[in-house]
Amino acid sequence: MEKETLKELGGLFEKLCKKGKAYRAKRMRAGEKSSAYLSGRAVKVCKGQMQGESIEENVYYVDAVNENEAYCPVCADKIKESIEKAVNELMEKKGKCKPSKGKRFAKRVSGKCRSFGQKGKAKKGGDRIRPGTKKGNAYCARSAKIKKCKNPPCANALSRKKWKCQGSRSVA
Repeated sequence: MEKETLKELGGLFEKLCKKGKAYRAKRMRAGEKSSAYLSGRAVKVCKGQMQGESIEENVYYVDAVNENEAYCPVCADKIKESIEKAVNELMEKKGKCKPSKGKRFAKRVSGKCRSFGQKGKAKKGGDRIRPGTKKGNAYCARSAKIKKCKNPPCANALSRKKWKCQGSRSVA
């Protein structure tokens, strides 16, 4: 998952304080079904904006899906810490990129692997990518005409950088 989606999901895993839990349990015993409205009222009890005994007075319904929803301040910090920890673990797990079939290099760009470059070696055992050669100039001229991608750097941009292309010429 991406950082943004984990942060959005943070509100879904909030825990209530003791008063909020007691209020919610009392309403459930009274026959009220579990809902976003019930959870919202329980949060109000936690924040002190609503008393546990007066159920129908000054009730403000909170939509559980709304990202601007207010939660129990005691619980919110704990949840934020756990989400940050999960995000950090995800970022650590992502190691080196492996190039896809037929490609020689791979680079991580905004969390995703981008593969580029021709696989294999030249006849003399050196790199296929040799800037400043006739072959380099031909490649740069061809690749300069390729349409730019929407979320750079794309494979073409990475390859042009590797060939040291400046316009339609390869500079050593």
